[in-house]
Amino acid sequence: MKKTSLFGQSSLTNGRWTLTLLLLLFFATGVMAQTNPKPGYIITNNGDTVRGIIDFRTDEKLSKQCVFWANGGNEGKTYKPGEIECFRFDHNGKYFVTRRLNVTGEPELFFAEYMVQGKMNLYCVAYNRDEYYFFEREDGEMARLINRAFLTSSTLNDEMGKLQEKREQYGKVKILLQDSWKAASDISEKDMSRKNLINIVREYHNDVCTDGSSCVVYEYNEKSDKSKSHFKAFTGFAYYSKERTLAQDLEDESYHGGSFEIGLGLETDIDRVMRGGSLELGIAYTPKTKFEHDVMVRGGHEPSHTVYERSRACASIGLVKRFGKGRIQPLVRGGGFYVLHFGNHETRYYTSKKMLDIEWESTNFFGIYLGAGVQIPLAQHDVRLHADFYKSLEKSSIGNMVKWGVTAEFVL
Repeated sequence: MKKTSLFGQSSLTNGRWTLTLLLLLFFATGVMAQTNPKPGYIITNNGDTVRGIIDFRTDEKLSKQCVFWANGGNEGKTYKPGEIECFRFDHNGKYFVTRRLNVTGEPELFFAEYMVQGKMNLYCVAYNRDEYYFFEREDGEMARLINRAFLTSSTLNDEMGKLQEKREQYGKVKILLQDSWKAASDISEKDMSRKNLINIVREYHNDVCTDGSSCVVYEYNEKSDKSKSHFKAFTGFAYYSKERTLAQDLEDESYHGGSFEIGLGLETDIDRVMRGGSLELGIAYTPKTKFEHDVMVRGGHEPSHTVYERSRACASIGLVKRFGKGRIQPLVRGGGFYVLHFGNHETRYYTSKKMLDIEWESTNFFGIYLGAGVQIPLAQHDVRLHADFYKSLEKSSIGNMVKWGVTAEFVL
């Protein structure tokens, strides 16, 4: 019993070290992923238009700064709100203007995303995971509507306060829109989407406009700017340097062997968070595989021979980071996985006699993985080859797994 406890503690300690290495790896890649350059322009406070490259990051970061490289220049410059009039990305990209708005309780300068210009303007500022929408009538009257982040940690009193806040805000927005019955009636607490808010402001403009002026929608082109997702298929070979079963009674028993696997995955680019980065999801299947192990027991005349068979399904989620802009791009990857074993069957022989023949229900455990490889373009798609290390984080004997693998991916 004491040995089993020590074994589990050792496994847990190794898992913590591996997890620490994983976090350090992606911290390092995040530090190296400093820019996500996109073409665009800025307009200075003097009204001059300067074209160049803008670092396209998250909306919250863009509300606080604009990192810009002018065409023909080698050095970038970081502008804060108020230091330039506005900036915009090409191809109907996002458009940000300097505005003094009340987001935190006191009016401050922000780069506010300019969404609609007309008899009613619409702006958005991303702050602390929330979205702050500002409706500005042509006479300067303004109302604020906050779209709170879905994942928040709060008490019941906090939630009641947010509900009351939302009701008050919708009331003020309805008053601001009262000259357009349709716009005021269409705004709803159940639909805080950008598309719906833009349509409401457009409806207001069309109802109250008498001078023939146009309502300009600056909302970015979602198709050209949206994060791209890719399906992928993969196959690989894995060598298990450590594998254990439920029926083991000796700590030094460790099954080893190789197996093939196949799988499908989905990958989504996250360039605005990490240049060259993507989030990957995968489902892999390993057909029934046989592992064998010989061990000499105390007092025995010859080793006992054990055969362990099982099939495996594995779900994984993680990050991929690619480096460089060449045709061959190095990459690193890492994340977590969940394994389900089924069809477990174990037999044990000693002196040619079958001493054990059991089957048990499905077993499962979780762990982390790290890998490195290269990506190579192939026609309109990409091919990847990477080597990986998988380590379980379970304390139980059945979860004590170490796997080394080589995988080939075809990314659509």
